[in-house]
Amino acid sequence: MDVSTALAQADRLRQQGDFAAALGACDQILMQNSGAAEAHMLRAHALIALQRPEDAVAALGHLLAIQPTSAAALILRGETRMTLGQFARALEDFDLAAALDVDATYAQGTALYLALRICRWDGFADAVEDLHARVRAADAVIKPYHFLALPASSQLQRKCAADFYRDTTGVEEGQVPAAGPTDKIRLGYFSADFRAHATAHLIAGLLRAHDRTKFEVVAFSLSGDPRDPVQRLMKGSVDRWIDISPMSDDAAVASARALGIHIALDLNVYLHRQPALFARRVAPIQVGYLGYPGTSAADCYDYLIGDSIVTPLAHAADFSERLVLLPGAYQPTNFRTLPPLKVPARAALGLPEQGFIFCCFNDSFKITPDVFDIWMRLLLAVEGSVLWLLAPNDIAMRNLRAEAGKRGVLPERLIFAPRVSLQDYIARQGAADLFLDTFHYNAHTTASDALWAGLPLLTCIGETFASRVAASLLTAAGLPDLIAANAVDYEKMALELATQPDKLKQLRAKLQNNKLTCALFDTARYTRNLEAAYLQMWERSAAGLAPDHITVTDDYIP
Repeated sequence: MDVSTALAQADRLRQQGDFAAALGACDQILMQNSGAAEAHMLRAHALIALQRPEDAVAALGHLLAIQPTSAAALILRGETRMTLGQFARALEDFDLAAALDVDATYAQGTALYLALRICRWDGFADAVEDLHARVRAADAVIKPYHFLALPASSQLQRKCAADFYRDTTGVEEGQVPAAGPTDKIRLGYFSADFRAHATAHLIAGLLRAHDRTKFEVVAFSLSGDPRDPVQRLMKGSVDRWIDISPMSDDAAVASARALGIHIALDLNVYLHRQPALFARRVAPIQVGYLGYPGTSAADCYDYLIGDSIVTPLAHAADFSERLVLLPGAYQPTNFRTLPPLKVPARAALGLPEQGFIFCCFNDSFKITPDVFDIWMRLLLAVEGSVLWLLAPNDIAMRNLRAEAGKRGVLPERLIFAPRVSLQDYIARQGAADLFLDTFHYNAHTTASDALWAGLPLLTCIGETFASRVAASLLTAAGLPDLIAANAVDYEKMALELATQPDKLKQLRAKLQNNKLTCALFDTARYTRNLEAAYLQMWERSAAGLAPDHITVTDDYIP
């Protein structure tokens, strides 16, 4: 068999989802011709699908030794290094790809996102402005999820998502499948994060709490790892567990249709491969939910689950989906199953015994120069204060301390918290005084973690979904006074709270009193409200009506 025929066969095996066979076919080709660049690329794709990213990086290294100017190989290696947390090395790959080819698909935007990951902010404002211009021109310059972290309007985010969907999905929308038997509404939750991940932490209680007399709950997992203890726990929270991670798109869609799913919930959207599945139509009703805080800008998603703050009807034009407005917050929580929190002593956490502790445990990519400027002014204004951050990668920590120094703040006033177990992570936040939120992409799960720990959180509400989440959570927790309308008010309020201990003490007491009665932490009530939305979706569909905005009411929401 000649090389071109063997390559075509290996590619067919990959497209059919038989990644192990595709890998073997590539190995056979390379035994005969180690310089077959396309075989190295196919081999890397197969290794990625088989969850062997380190081996995929090595395979791409062999390819780049043959073709050092291959932008496609650099981009794939950069993406793979991202999954391994090798952000600086991934940035090198994307920077080189963009230098080799200014039109290299999504290289420029991914490079800026990776620069945020390591807190390298040189040229940030100019880079954002250039990205905006290229998004308006419909260039394939940045992926929708990466764009959420940048200052941008909701309208521009929608355009970015629409162009990405058009350019990457590559299939025409499938026919809406016929509904299966409806003795119970069969819910299909699709996620790559049914594992040790924030999404699983949030949603586990909801999955268990669903009313089994009305609903059947099916999980479609896109990250099969039976060794993950959280994944084992998630399996026990649903009625059926389907691992579609090794399946081709067509096979995954067929599995959902065979089960007669009535309502499919996509918990990732542009964080994973689901748009390609949902474009083919896995269910009569398809919904974006929880994981991706923005519009899909795709017709295959009928609804988006939000609330009156993150997705107010006044913003409906910024979304392609019909909006579902839940009472309270759109985000579920699952904290009441945790053991009582025991807050460690400050000294045990590497914190000063005296002095004000500002805190932000958001991911490093959410920290942008505009909010960091405010944080440093607060440190200068509040004597003896420190800023406690979640430890990112080593390069990001060095860069953040260097940026503090540029603003006249001693670098040692930034203290980094190592990653620990979920229980310890939440408990230790009680040692801080005030959580300072980021602007363009708020604290989401991190915000509810802080509030459960009894830590007041200050946010600045923005225009986009991602920049309004903390405001939603604070409102559901009964603390709307901690929502600033703009950056000036945010800085003023933070300074007041840091210098008026009685006011902050009152807020902490109010938060502690609200924990067991507020909407934010009431999983049972949340589940009833979400189920009411599902029932309304299904009633409209069964009556032959098109999707429309749904507002769920709950007289007990404060």
